[in-house]
Amino acid sequence: MGKGRKQPHILCLRFSALGDVAIASVVLKTCARDYPEVEFTLAGPGLLAPLFEGLPNLRMLPVDKGQPLLQIMKILARTQPTHIADLHSVVRSFFLRTLFFFRGVPVSYLHKGRQARRRLLKDPTGSPSLIPMYRRYAVTLGRLGFEALSLSDANIISLERGPLKKVGIAPFARHRGKQWPLDKMRRVANRIASGGGQVFLFGGGEEEVRLMESWTKDNDRIVLAVQPGKGFEAELAVIRTLDVMISMDSANMHFASALGIPVVSVWGATHPKAGFYGWRQDPSRAVQLPMECRPCSVFGAKPCRKGTYACMEELTEEKVLCHVGYE
Repeated sequence: MGKGRKQPHILCLRFSALGDVAIASVVLKTCARDYPEVEFTLAGPGLLAPLFEGLPNLRMLPVDKGQPLLQIMKILARTQPTHIADLHSVVRSFFLRTLFFFRGVPVSYLHKGRQARRRLLKDPTGSPSLIPMYRRYAVTLGRLGFEALSLSDANIISLERGPLKKVGIAPFARHRGKQWPLDKMRRVANRIASGGGQVFLFGGGEEEVRLMESWTKDNDRIVLAVQPGKGFEAELAVIRTLDVMISMDSANMHFASALGIPVVSVWGATHPKAGFYGWRQDPSRAVQLPMECRPCSVFGAKPCRKGTYACMEELTEEKVLCHVGYE
């Protein structure tokens, strides 16, 4: 496998989720710059290919994770990798990396820190912050001999104070524990638009689009970021123009972070200390309530222990608006 290659080719596996792939794009771009003689490929959701553009030795290989595993293996094998970096560490990627291992290809895989996660959920306030996910990806590549030498989070993305001209709002999250009540976010959008800002709404499915379209009727300064069917590249083009993105703990936080856009993020059941905060984002821009039960979930999928979702329900619009300069 890869014996005829004159240059190393690192094949990285990360089939989902979108936010994690966006985090991986930051690390792989750094590695591609640090090792211009090495080829890097990420096998993952083709939707996010625009995040991997701009460097001649980095590309995205679109892979439909719903395909049979042996079919996926054939697609991956055609790239003739010299190294495999499993940035996912799920059953699917375990099977694929094992096949490559038995073909003699060096393999490294992501260590998720599951024990540290369990300790964090057992003792939310007393446990230290977990290693950021982008660092875990970098360590995985480092084990193959390709350390992300110039990867740094020291240069915090700044948020300019004063009137904001273009504000992105991504009001949706997959799980209720990560979803701020939509009526509150709608009032935030109206306040920013009434103050002269242009608000761009980000969302995906048909139901989300219908809901966002109803918001645009409140104020002509509230619009959909992109029209349905325009594609992810058009969405990224809008994100690049924003003064700030307001989002949940969701993929849009990571899209904006990868593009160097400041983010004000809203947190409920999850917590930035679990390792999934936006790269180079200022910790003070995480809007959250100091509750002893937080975090109760690493990914937000677990139901509220108290059944109240107070971490989201009691978070006010004023607290969010204050973080974006609307006192």
